[in-house]
Parts: sequence; C-alpha cells; structure tokens
Amino acid sequence: MPYPFSMGVISNGLLFVSGQVGTDPQTSKVVSGGIEAETEQTIQNIRGILEDAGASLDDVVSVTVYLSNMDDFAKMNTVYKKFFKEGAYPARTTVGVAKLVFGASVEMTMTAAMPKKK
Repeated sequence: MPYPFSMGVISNGLLFVSGQVGTDPQTSKVVSGGIEAETEQTIQNIRGILEDAGASLDDVVSVTVYLSNMDDFAKMNTVYKKFFKEGAYPARTTVGVAKLVFGASVEMTMTAAMPKKK
C-alpha cells in the first residue's frame, strides 16, 4: 500500500530522507535480531535512498534517531558509528518515543548535502 509521503525530497541542495525503520526490502517486515539488526537495516535502507538520489552517507549532515526503548541507546550507537567517519559524524538528535510504526525499535531520518555536479 503506498503511503502519502516521499522517501526523500531535494530542496535547496539538501536531500531530506523521510523516517525509515529496519524493514527488509523483500518482505516489508521489520528484520529480526534486535536493535543491532534493526539499526543496521535502517541505515542500509537510508543508504539506498541516498544513493538513488546521487548522494551517500558521507554527505549526511544531520540525523534524528527515534528509539522506542532508550535502554537500546548504546547498542544502537555501536552499530551507527560503523557507518560514519570518526571525526566527521553528522549532527544528531536521539529521542525516546512510546511507539514506532510496524513495532520497530528504531527509526531514523537523515538530511544530506547533495554533492556538487561535476
């Protein structure tokens, strides 16, 4: 079922990626394996959206993370930092929420600066 939003929108040289959870693209179900697996899949899903638009995780300037259990913060963070260069991490906000779509444990939005065309 299509939802009333865009996966990403480019405006003024920025790509705004809509909130993504750790769903398997083949099944549309949240992956099993806990917060680590969900975090990994969430970022992989966002990576695909970025790449489809001509950007990459290296272009991300801001991230918002939503956790349904703040006790998962350290585990999420361990996986998250594998995707970004130390010393060049994007700005980030992490928020605890009561519930996420599809019963997910983590949801993320990202904003990327679109690379200049050569």
